[in-house]
Amino acid sequence: MTARRILYALLLAGSAMMHFAYGQYVTHYILLFVLFLPVFSVLISLPAILTSKITINGGEDVCRTRAARIRLEVECGFFLPPELYKIDIEQQNLFLDARPSRQKLRLYGVTKHTLRFAPDTSRLGTMRYRIRSARACDYLGLISIPIRRSGLVALTVLPDMERPIPEPELVEPSDRILKPKPQGFSEEHELRPYREGDAINLIHWKLSEKYDEPIVREPQLLVRKNIVLSVNLPKDYTEQQSVMEQLSYLSDQLCKNNIPYLLHFGMQSQMIRSGGEFERFLKTVLSEPMREEQALPVLAGNDTLVYRIVPNREVRS
Repeated sequence: MTARRILYALLLAGSAMMHFAYGQYVTHYILLFVLFLPVFSVLISLPAILTSKITINGGEDVCRTRAARIRLEVECGFFLPPELYKIDIEQQNLFLDARPSRQKLRLYGVTKHTLRFAPDTSRLGTMRYRIRSARACDYLGLISIPIRRSGLVALTVLPDMERPIPEPELVEPSDRILKPKPQGFSEEHELRPYREGDAINLIHWKLSEKYDEPIVREPQLLVRKNIVLSVNLPKDYTEQQSVMEQLSYLSDQLCKNNIPYLLHFGMQSQMIRSGGEFERFLKTVLSEPMREEQALPVLAGNDTLVYRIVPNREVRS
C-alpha cells in the first residue's frame, strides 16, 4: 500500500509539473483526472467494502496438548471484492501472558475465504483471540476503510490428569469413620457403660453379668470423613501444571464416586459436588493471571481427611 501511494504521489507530481510547464488544455484535464482518481476508486469500491464482514469462530475448551481450531472467515457480498483486506488479530493467554501478542494478516481479492488457526495448547490457560481492527482497501490500494467485524473468541486449555505419587486413598474404606447411630440396628457396635435413657434391648446381658454393671451395645454407623483438598500455588509454571493435573485426577476420582469435597485453592475455598462445578472453578482460575499463593489453613478433626497437593517429585527435581 505504501508503494502504491508513492507511485500515485509521483504521478500527481508529474501531472502538476507538466500542467504548470505547458499550461495546455489537455494537461489541465489530466491533472484533474489524477486528482480525482482516488475519489473515483473509493466510490466504485464502496459496494464491496460495505458488504464485507470478518468473523472469528471456534473456541471449544480442550485438555492440554489436544488439538484446537479457531476459524477466521472473510466474506464479501459484492461480486468484485476489495483489492486488499488488512486484519490485525490480538492473542493472549490470560493465565500466563502479561501482554497480548499481535498478528497482522493480508488477504488479496477474496470474495469468501476461511483461515484456520491452531492455538498452542501445550500450556494451561484461557486463550483469547480478538480482531483488533479490520480494514478493506479501495481498488487502487490507496485508501483503507474499516469494515464490520465480530470481535472475541476464548477457549480454555484445561489440565490433563496426573496420578499423585503416592496416591491417597480418598475413595477407600480408610476414609470412613464410625459414629453413633441415633436409632435402629447396625452390624457395627460399640460397648460402653449404661446411661440413663438407653433402651433395655441394647443391654449386653452376658457382659453386664461379667463386669457386674450394665453394659450397652451402641449401634455405630459407618460414615465418610469430610475430604479437603488443599492446594498451594507454587511460583514456577511447571510445578503449577503438576499441581493442577493432580487436582484434576483426584477431583475426577471423587466426582465419579459422588463424593463431595472442600477445595482450598490458594486463598479461595469452594465446595465441589460434581465435575461440572470443578470445571467451572478451574476455568475461573485459568482466566486470571498466574500467581503464587499459600492455601488457607485447615482445621482438621478426626472426622476430616486433608490431602495437600504438591508437585510430583520428578517435577520438583
